[in-house]
Amino acid sequence: MESIFLSAIDIYGHDFHPENLQKLIMSETSIFDVLQEFFYHTNRAVRMAALEVYVRRSYTSYELTRLLHTDLSNNRCVVQFEFLLPSSHPNRVPHNRLNPVISHVPSFDEIDRLDFPLCRELDNCQRMGCMAAFAKLEDFEETFMEILDLFNGSLEEENDILEMSMEESSSRSMNHSVSLGSPFPEFNFGERNLPTEKEPIHILNVAIRFDSFEDNTQSARFARFCSRHAEVLTARGIRRITYVCFVKKQHPKFFTYRHRDGFAEDRIYRHLEPALAFQLEINRMQNYELEALATSNQKMHLYLGKAKVAKGQEVTDYRFFIRSIIRHSDLITKEASFEYLQNEGERLLLESMDELEVAFSHPMARRTDCNHIFLNFVPTVIMDPAKIEESVRGMVMRYGPRLWKLRVLQAELRMIIRPSPNEATVPIRLNLANESGYYLDVCMYKEVTDPKTGVVKFEAYGPRMGPLHGLQVSTPYVTKDFLQLKRFQAQSNGTTYVYDYPEMFSKMTEKMWKEYTSTKDGCNDLPSIFCSSVELVLNSQGELSEQKRIPGENDIGMVAWRMTLFTPEYPEGRDIILICNDITYMIGSFGPREDRLFLLASELARKLRIPRVYIAANSGARIGLAEEIKHLFRIAWVDPNDPEKGFKYLYLTPEDYKKVSSMNSVRAELMEDDGEARYKITDIIGKEDGLGVENLRFSGMIAGESSQAYKETVTISMVTCRAIGIGTYLVRLGQRVIQIDNSHIILTGFGALNKLLGREVYSSNGQLGGIQIMYNNGTSHRTDVNDLDGIRSILRWLSYIPKSKGSALPIQPIRDPIERDIGFVPTKTPYDPRWMIEGKQNNMSNCWDSGFFDHGSWDEIMAAWAKTVVTGRARLGGIPIGVIAVETRTVELKLPADPANIDSEAKVVSQAGQVWFPDSAFKTAQAIQDFNNEELPLIIFANWRGFSGGMKDMYDQVVKFGAYIVDNLRDYKQPIFVYIPPFGELRGGAWVVIDATINEDYMEMYADPESRGGVLEPEGTVEVKFKLKDLFKTMARLDPTVRKIREQLAKTNLTPQEKSELERKLNDREKLLAPMYRQVATQFADSHDTPVRMQEKGVIQDIIPWRRARMFFYWRLRRKLRENEVCQMIQRANPELNKGQAEAMLRRWFVEDKGTIDAYLWDNNQDVVDWLTNQLDQNCPKPIIVENLRCLKRDSVLSKMRSMTHDLPEIRFDAVTHMVQEMSPTERNELIKTLIKLEVPGGAPAVTVDALPKSPIPPPVQADSDQ
Repeated sequence: MESIFLSAIDIYGHDFHPENLQKLIMSETSIFDVLQEFFYHTNRAVRMAALEVYVRRSYTSYELTRLLHTDLSNNRCVVQFEFLLPSSHPNRVPHNRLNPVISHVPSFDEIDRLDFPLCRELDNCQRMGCMAAFAKLEDFEETFMEILDLFNGSLEEENDILEMSMEESSSRSMNHSVSLGSPFPEFNFGERNLPTEKEPIHILNVAIRFDSFEDNTQSARFARFCSRHAEVLTARGIRRITYVCFVKKQHPKFFTYRHRDGFAEDRIYRHLEPALAFQLEINRMQNYELEALATSNQKMHLYLGKAKVAKGQEVTDYRFFIRSIIRHSDLITKEASFEYLQNEGERLLLESMDELEVAFSHPMARRTDCNHIFLNFVPTVIMDPAKIEESVRGMVMRYGPRLWKLRVLQAELRMIIRPSPNEATVPIRLNLANESGYYLDVCMYKEVTDPKTGVVKFEAYGPRMGPLHGLQVSTPYVTKDFLQLKRFQAQSNGTTYVYDYPEMFSKMTEKMWKEYTSTKDGCNDLPSIFCSSVELVLNSQGELSEQKRIPGENDIGMVAWRMTLFTPEYPEGRDIILICNDITYMIGSFGPREDRLFLLASELARKLRIPRVYIAANSGARIGLAEEIKHLFRIAWVDPNDPEKGFKYLYLTPEDYKKVSSMNSVRAELMEDDGEARYKITDIIGKEDGLGVENLRFSGMIAGESSQAYKETVTISMVTCRAIGIGTYLVRLGQRVIQIDNSHIILTGFGALNKLLGREVYSSNGQLGGIQIMYNNGTSHRTDVNDLDGIRSILRWLSYIPKSKGSALPIQPIRDPIERDIGFVPTKTPYDPRWMIEGKQNNMSNCWDSGFFDHGSWDEIMAAWAKTVVTGRARLGGIPIGVIAVETRTVELKLPADPANIDSEAKVVSQAGQVWFPDSAFKTAQAIQDFNNEELPLIIFANWRGFSGGMKDMYDQVVKFGAYIVDNLRDYKQPIFVYIPPFGELRGGAWVVIDATINEDYMEMYADPESRGGVLEPEGTVEVKFKLKDLFKTMARLDPTVRKIREQLAKTNLTPQEKSELERKLNDREKLLAPMYRQVATQFADSHDTPVRMQEKGVIQDIIPWRRARMFFYWRLRRKLRENEVCQMIQRANPELNKGQAEAMLRRWFVEDKGTIDAYLWDNNQDVVDWLTNQLDQNCPKPIIVENLRCLKRDSVLSKMRSMTHDLPEIRFDAVTHMVQEMSPTERNELIKTLIKLEVPGGAPAVTVDALPKSPIPPPVQADSDQ
């Protein structure tokens, strides 16, 4: 640094090179701790230069209009300076109003280019300052009055050699100049004396060197000095006096004393240079009482803010404010500016987080929320403002978890942007907020001056108007509102505030749309809104009503919405019922009113047949006490003087009983005891509902409702924070559970269990019901890191499910060609079945080997439980389908030890692939049941060798769970395809429980040419049916050597020795051939298990090669879905027909329409799909199906009428009369003609004209609405 100073001036001080000092002024490094040494340099010119660097560096955000060096009588250097307040300062408002074109403090170059006169009336924003350095405080006190005399004089130009040389060599640009000339020449500062009745404008900076320093001691000393001279300071117009205290090798310490405070210390500015305060925007924190905290990084300024509240109110808003200023020379190119902004911004963000982590050791840190980071970039950055948001968003997302942990929910970046080197600068603000904890809201503003008021305001940069649009740039930070307090309470429990969930659904739906449209075939027409909702509330009668109300107005701990999601599958909208616990209301417990709302909302979901989504964050059934009795009851002690002997009863005094008797909250018996009347308490009822057992009754009611809802509609639950007691049963009864990582699903808290066990066994609720328990045992189907990811999983699950029960499947456009071959081919060696489902990356060719289903559509469920079976949902040509596959590899089952049982220990059990164990059989049955309720078609990639039948597995009910598979397949009402993949096998009991005859209406079986199926594996069959004696017979039949030996043995004239020798040869030969013939026998047995034999025996529909299976099953699935649709229409037209009869009728209609020549097309799935699609089209020219359905319905109705009139002859006349009344006159005449033509037995006409009634048929009687 000394070399820089000496290079700026020569040893004699005759030449001055300001560009060298500019390096120090704009240096990014903190130089104040080193700069102090040069205030006391032996070279006077160095001392002067050091003071000037300090002033220019400190006042870099102000407009320095004049700077003058002078000396005191004792040859001490003093620098005097004048400056203008920044444009956003309130005192600059009149100037801004008179000069509307300028929206910021003008630079010298801008002033030169102005084509209008600039306002010169700047008395209210002009400031004058003075700075001097002293070796000790006593030196300052001696020259105090002499310094004050400088404020009575003027800044007339002196013949100072240094000043003259500065003026001669100065440039007009503030960025590269230390010019002393004023840009406002009409001001004559030399003739101006400030009237004392005006607001003080003078500023005094005093630099003092200390050997050692103690803050409070020196602060008191400075305060006493200011107090003694307060009058003279006021008389001289001193606005503030700042002591800059230097201790060797330490950063300077600052103590500021202001006129407005009677020259008492402003503690907020302790150790902060006041000139920097404007750049740090300290004034925007005026709604908080600030406590400055020490930082290890001197560029960081950290404050603990406590919201200002009315006297007597509790403070609930605490937050950290961390602020920093970035200095650097202006960058020339866009590339350099952008790289600088990125690197510098990321470095400062990391340093800010480091300081906050240290600050969290503060006693009040745990109460802080909405912590705030402010970074002010002083240099002008040349770059496109549009790139800023993307860069900053990516940076924040990288450090999102750490920022969330530090509760940093707000950040603000200020910078001066120059879009190109020749364009004007624009002050830009980038505000980031994540108050809800799930969405980063980024708003960009520019600072503009209102031409009418002169106020500098925020103006949205771009089409989106943020919350600060139109507000002044000096607008204070607002304290937390009611919703933010609720958010903090919920987030402190590790969950999201309940009223943030609708917006989360909206944001995630928007994200899914962006992903959907990013594909090559995606539509670019996004909906205007992604989610709309109306809250479901209980009215005064306890019934459900729809109501729009402000978030947070709920008076119970349960909130429900009827929500419409505009998803890519349903752009027109799909409805769901969303039910959530509000953990901020009585910790989310279940009371009668909460249960009532849950019940009615769930019933509404069943009535509308739409999905019910439940987000659980609760504490189980509510526990309460009669508070009105709690503060009144008294104790009848056995011995009032010795409570340890116990008590006899609880009672109320007559006065207290009178207070509560009308509330019906207590039952008591009047008695006399101890010489006074007492009401002995026998029962406590409580005036409030929901204190005890009634909560359990209502909990049972909603448990039954959830069980029914699972059967009648789609139920999805997400557990965030916790689910306890009834909350646990609700999510389990809903079956499809998403569990957030930090949540737990338990029946009883760990503390209560420890008390029950009498020792500290469990350390947390997560140990009892965290994801390591509930995800691994199948209770939770999926886990996610946070609530936002959980919402995304809900939406993804919903994307596979029809919008309502009975609706068509949400089929997406085909994006993965259905005609393509399947890239991955299963092998004989064990492999990951997910490769078969979704594909895999080929490491050899570095390309993607496609799987059976559409790329990216696979979504696995229950992955951690029963790993020998893989279950999930996928899409085949855009059609959603349930999937069950088999793990071929050996997996490990980890059984945790129970801390409550000291004898238990953790175990790891190996489970072989291709085998059903009790857990995997249960998982299979569970998945089948879920997919059936979701009305999804199902495909099973069957590759099981059978069930595990060991003693332990039999004890664990493997048979029962295998039977569940049959039960659920039997009840399935959608197409089911069972496909044996290449090198797969289906044997024994495994075949039995998924055979197509279990549900012939919907199940079909197929096999790959390389697959196998049979009772036993070939080796097992050989052991049973091709024993050793059979092998010997085969050898005797086929092997010439064996046959020859046997022929020789058959001779009768053999000696014993010859016979023995032949038997030995035979035995040796048979032993030699046995291994090979066993292989032959195995091959022979295996030939009985080929797909050709399966098809010949009718146990499979067809043999489908794996490579082309995707296209076959796509068209087969589309056909079955269309056939089911038409068969349902047929059965609705004639309920007496079963599914088989309906399919036969449909085939007959196809042949009738196509003709016998093209009847063979019925076996072509694609042709049948095309025909059915055309027939169901409203524009079909020859709607055979529609016409036949009309006839079928007519015949069905007539058949019913005949049956009814036959069974109840007495209704015939009434029925005919009613039908005649409904006829038009023309129809009646036709009826009469028909009746006349009818004949009765004997040939006589059934009706004659004379026999018909002469009077007209009375007009039809209007039927009652209930008839």
